[in-house]
Amino acid sequence: MRVFLDYDSGRSWFTRTGPMWDNMLELVRMEARRLAAMFPLGDTAVIMRSDNGWHLRFPRAHLTREQEESVMWSSLSHFGHIRFSCALEDSCLRVSRKPVKNSQKPCLVEVIKVG
Repeated sequence: MRVFLDYDSGRSWFTRTGPMWDNMLELVRMEARRLAAMFPLGDTAVIMRSDNGWHLRFPRAHLTREQEESVMWSSLSHFGHIRFSCALEDSCLRVSRKPVKNSQKPCLVEVIKVG
């Protein structure tokens, strides 16, 4: 399984950054490196910007379902996404616009080496 994480702005203490940080890119980078140091997630993390936050993927991670859930619960990502993914026993992130006005497709920000 591959790991998909969703970070929504202002949804947790981690993403409630205040006016000093207008974007959370460095926080998401730190989170990618932290998780990669804890779990066998491969050497690459993909960071994408979404409407209200960020998406973090580890495309080279090949984990069991139990390992994937451990990564999600150890992350600081959106609790609702984690809970929903665990209930479905599958995880993914959207690649298209939300069906709401002014929504944008998630866009690639950067690919970083984490391992």
